[in-house]
Amino acid sequence: MNTNKITDGKLTQLSPAKTRRIIHTDNLMMAVWDFTDGPWNNPEPHHSHPQDQIVYVAEGEVIFFIGEKSCHLSTGDTVAVPGGLPHSVQLLTSKVRLVDTWTPIRPEFT
Repeated sequence: MNTNKITDGKLTQLSPAKTRRIIHTDNLMMAVWDFTDGPWNNPEPHHSHPQDQIVYVAEGEVIFFIGEKSCHLSTGDTVAVPGGLPHSVQLLTSKVRLVDTWTPIRPEFT
């Protein structure tokens, strides 16, 4: 059995208010993102990647954008993003924790 604590995963400080912690197998990747600079007036720029993605809101509230559509998500909510679709997020609360999973893994995060 392969068991790990997310705190054992690779921590990356992306900005003073944004961290990412990664754990993965050969085919599945999970990231825990912590943001402490919300709420935001605007969403992050849209981006896309070939991997399928599921986002779980572990803490806080966001607006999640997929293409031209948007949805309000709060603690306990999820959204699925098929690979290749442009998407983005906008924080609505001062602190947000998102848990992302991708398959296959995103090699740029390893």
